[in-house]
Amino acid sequence: MQPDPNNLTTVLGPVTGTGSRTLTVTASGSMSVTIGCIGKGMLTVSGPLSAGAVLCSDTSSSGGIFSGYYWAHVRARPGERIKLRVAADAKTIWDIRVGGLPRQGVPG
Repeated sequence: MQPDPNNLTTVLGPVTGTGSRTLTVTASGSMSVTIGCIGKGMLTVSGPLSAGAVLCSDTSSSGGIFSGYYWAHVRARPGERIKLRVAADAKTIWDIRVGGLPRQGVPG
């Protein structure tokens, strides 16, 4: 997974998994979410930081191309504990990374 293009510090991940899972992250004032997947079907991420889906590439037909998406500068209340629900087929491999302002960069 490439570094955050807006230079936000990684606060979660990258986390790699399969199937569905719920992740929790502590919010900063500005955040980003980067997702990607290989497999069949959709990878959906829902929660206060994002609500979207990516059509995953089937490795048998595309040679293993990695599909992905990036949400930038998502607003959140600093310190809030946020749940992200990752939903995918049990055989789909996914990666997710959440970026945010460094702690000292969050206005008090």
